[in-house]
Amino acid sequence: MMIRNVRSVEAQVLGYVIERLEQYDSAGSLQSTQYVVQCPHTGNRFGQHSNLRMAKRFVIMHELCGITLRKRRGRMQHASVRRLEAPHLA
Repeated sequence: MMIRNVRSVEAQVLGYVIERLEQYDSAGSLQSTQYVVQCPHTGNRFGQHSNLRMAKRFVIMHELCGITLRKRRGRMQHASVRRLEAPHLA
């Protein structure tokens, strides 16, 4: 039994490419559809999602997590600089 994969770009969200991956059996019947998110910076693929809505949601959550981590790191660096400048306040 030969399986054929067909990839097509379904959407672009915040620079991430979301591809639809369809798998067909030897008779040409659609066996499955998955959505794959591709990173705009590295080209790495971030898992497979069952529908387009979940793939878009993954992109948004991934970006929000990145923003949150950057803010936390910035606060931590700022706090450590304050401690170095005024050690009596720490």
